[in-house]
Amino acid sequence: MTRRWADVAELIATQGLKGRLVARSVRGLPFLLHEGLTVHFVPPTLDGPRMASVRSVQHLGSQEYAVQFSGVSKRDTAELLTGSHCLVARADLPDDFEDIVRSSAEYLSGFLVVDEVLGDIGTISDVREMPAQDLLVVTAPGGEVLVPFVEDFIVEFDDAERVLYMDLPDGLVDPGVLDESSEKEDA
Repeated sequence: MTRRWADVAELIATQGLKGRLVARSVRGLPFLLHEGLTVHFVPPTLDGPRMASVRSVQHLGSQEYAVQFSGVSKRDTAELLTGSHCLVARADLPDDFEDIVRSSAEYLSGFLVVDEVLGDIGTISDVREMPAQDLLVVTAPGGEVLVPFVEDFIVEFDDAERVLYMDLPDGLVDPGVLDESSEKEDA
């Protein structure tokens, strides 16, 4: 079953006094926000808008874009949305969106996952699309580890070295799976 909504961008900062926000794409996707697109903001804010249309997009360089939304014309309103993600109806995305997501998973394949506490976890062998969030399938020395692929856990994405640095919650990865001998014991 295909999900109706796709998380395509994160709003990382405000820009200027007229309500513009700095956005970047998520999960290695290309930047998909464009003029006229309806966006839902998650998590929803108590005092800010919950949805809006994209009024304009300007490339700022690197992987950042300045985005102006309808109904967001003041810095105070924009600040309420900072840290939100932009959900878009899949029907409003390009026809090849599923191919883009698959190629994103293929791109991540082979990246080394390194946790701040545990060190090297293993390499990404697959990305599973799940209802709540995507899961990284990481092949560790002692077996397979499923890691939620969420922004809160990502510390740094090193494209050049093909390393994904993460800060994983305690208990998410069984330290035994990091030891090659645990795989032999299970066999």
